[in-house]
Amino acid sequence: MNYKIKLTLIIIITLIFGVFMGAMLNRALIQHKIRRAFSLQKPSYFISNFEKIIDPDEAQAKLIREILEKHAKRVSEIRTNFRKEMEEAFESMKKEMDSILTAEQRKRLSKKIPHPHQKVRHFWKRERFPQYPSQKR
Repeated sequence: MNYKIKLTLIIIITLIFGVFMGAMLNRALIQHKIRRAFSLQKPSYFISNFEKIIDPDEAQAKLIREILEKHAKRVSEIRTNFRKEMEEAFESMKKEMDSILTAEQRKRLSKKIPHPHQKVRHFWKRERFPQYPSQKR
């Protein structure tokens, strides 16, 4: 092989390797952010997460844990109330618009409004670029 072909192959392989490594790093960073967000959902995870961050000494451990337990309960209550309020707001909006919308519009709307007992869809399963009637391709 001559010099130009070898150089071209090395550049292409390096480019492919770089794209692959970038994609893997991006995935790892996103997973880390998702794990971090979910780690604060349950009170037990909330407490253990902040204990790791603070790393209290033996004298502080009991007092810090009591404070974290109190606030973990409060954060959990806020999250629960927020979910309930969001569900109520969506249901209210849907009821007000039901008499105005066509059957097709109601169907499209019901796909976008989460049902209270439905599990939240993962971001990779939902439509990334929704097709509205004026934007159909």
